[in-house]
Amino acid sequence: MDTDLQQTRKDKPRQNYKSLPAATNSNSFPLSYNLWLITVTKIFLIFVISLLLFFVLPERIVYLFIISSLVIWILLQNVQVSKLLNLIKNPDDEKNISTFGSYDLLEAGVLRLIRTKNQQQDLLNKTIAAFKRSTEAMSDGVVVLNSHDQIVVATPRAERYLKIKSELDRGKNIINLVRNPEFADYLQKKNSSKSVVLENLPIENRVIELQVLPYDEHERLLVCRDITKLKRLESSRKDFVANVSHELKTPLTIVKGYIETMIEIPLKEIDKKNMLNEISNQTFRMENLVSDLLTLSRLDSEEINAAYLKVDLEDIFRKLAENSHQTNKEKQEISIDIEKRFSLLGNSEDILSAFWNLTNNAIIYTPPNSKIKITWKINPKLEGIFEISDNGPGIEGHHLPFLTERFYRVDKSRSQKSGGTGLGLSIVKNIVLKHESKLEIESKTGKGSNFKIIFPSHRIKKIEKII
Repeated sequence: MDTDLQQTRKDKPRQNYKSLPAATNSNSFPLSYNLWLITVTKIFLIFVISLLLFFVLPERIVYLFIISSLVIWILLQNVQVSKLLNLIKNPDDEKNISTFGSYDLLEAGVLRLIRTKNQQQDLLNKTIAAFKRSTEAMSDGVVVLNSHDQIVVATPRAERYLKIKSELDRGKNIINLVRNPEFADYLQKKNSSKSVVLENLPIENRVIELQVLPYDEHERLLVCRDITKLKRLESSRKDFVANVSHELKTPLTIVKGYIETMIEIPLKEIDKKNMLNEISNQTFRMENLVSDLLTLSRLDSEEINAAYLKVDLEDIFRKLAENSHQTNKEKQEISIDIEKRFSLLGNSEDILSAFWNLTNNAIIYTPPNSKIKITWKINPKLEGIFEISDNGPGIEGHHLPFLTERFYRVDKSRSQKSGGTGLGLSIVKNIVLKHESKLEIESKTGKGSNFKIIFPSHRIKKIEKII
């Protein structure tokens, strides 16, 4: 359907089209007058010739001539009528019609009507094609329904949303194609101010909002809108609020319990000190959680990519080394190897945050005396690669697809004990996306883990002079 509508008719100019005689012009006699004039003239000529023949030929021969002339005339009329009928049935036939006399005028009139019809059809085809292109550009699908809820026409996007075919399903009741009791009830109520949301349509993992709007006296528009992202965001928001509430509730409960104990029960100094240390730890945990939440909120609100500012990688790796030395209580062996000839374009604060989150995770989740290797290198495609690898216990494969989800933890007890918020890799993922980069995670149980951030070549800058 799309192809037929979008292609413009490319009829060649008919070579055998005859221009209308002057008799058809508005300033001349009417066409019907000309037809009658030609017909009467022919009859008059036959009559005159017959009278003249009575003076030179026998009577029988004259009558035979008259009868033969009438028969030939009738046959010619039939031939002319057949040609005109063929022209009407097959207007694109390129064969020469070769009419004459009164039928020449009829042919010219028919050809003019055909030309007008073709021009109108071309204009209609172009209009429909433009309409379909404009509706295809819309994010919503549209189905035109008649008064009996039968499909008149559907845009391509509506066809995809509802799994229908405009050509094959034209005239079918939409209720028989979109089988949903809630939708059927909504159509019968005919309330255009409300909509219905369907989550069990043929399209997998899609949520479609349907709304019927008045169109004209006998037709209505069924507007189909994909709200899958909105539903997922709503669900994600609910889960996020629930997780944040849970994460804050635990340390607050601990802090509240210790404070009540210290107020109500006389304690030894050593017990007070232990409780105050635990209160401090839980307060530090809440502080980290709030800080990570603010970071995520900032990253989510920034719709544009990170700026192309020069990042001082040497300064960032120096801070990584200092932070690792202060955090590394398990005494893991940490090595740093950087390619000094290339720098990075981006947001320095965010880059440091991403690098440190990955480094801190490696320190937290690897046992004492493990080896942690941090590298910055440039591959043959001129892509920048920040990589952290360790020989720790590794991560089971079924955890890998969910590691960057908010509050997802592989080992909850270990993470909570270390003060982890479960938001570190979510922050890393957001920062990576802002820098048009990729995060790759590989891990094997018992062999260690490998985290890579691959920056595109247009964010890599070669340092001309190395001091």
